[in-house]
Amino acid sequence: MKTASPARPRPAAPPGRPRDEAAARRVLAATLQLVLRRGFRQVTIDLVAQRTGVAKTSIYRRWPNKAAMVMDAFLQQVEAETAFPERARAIDSLQAQLALQARLFRSALGGPIRALLAEAQFDPAVAAAFHDRWIMPRRRRLQGVVEQAMREGDLRPDLDVAAAMDGLYGPLYYRLMVSREPLDDAYPDRLFAQVCAGLGGRADRK
Repeated sequence: MKTASPARPRPAAPPGRPRDEAAARRVLAATLQLVLRRGFRQVTIDLVAQRTGVAKTSIYRRWPNKAAMVMDAFLQQVEAETAFPERARAIDSLQAQLALQARLFRSALGGPIRALLAEAQFDPAVAAAFHDRWIMPRRRRLQGVVEQAMREGDLRPDLDVAAAMDGLYGPLYYRLMVSREPLDDAYPDRLFAQVCAGLGGRADRK
């Protein structure tokens, strides 16, 4: 009589986290495509769920509302493109990142970012998402670079850091939102040189 061969152990089920992360990436990719094609107001969580096959309950577990989901979709797209480049000195990294920010605003994403900023004036959820997910994390990184440039002697040691950050980046947002003047490659370099002259920076030391 044959003895039954022992049953082979079943392979362990794959952990849930990678599957969740893959679904999140699908949600963010679909969200960005829909915003670019239809605009923020026409995008709904129902529509994103239909496009991706991800349940609405799963989407809501990760994002409290549509505004947070849209903002994360933008961040996934632009975070690497607008990070502070590695440079020997912080002042050079600052100048390079200012140019990257201007390039982002004049890209295909500039219009949707402008629309979100306008929407934030009337929609508290959009305003909170823009502040918490976009403005403040980027501002904290910027503050660290400015303070490093102060320690390296390229900016005045008595600088008002908040005012310096506003002086460097405020004009980009002004051109994006108000004047609609060009954000060409030459503009951030002119802006950087002019602002740094008042901040005690050595923008012309190269």
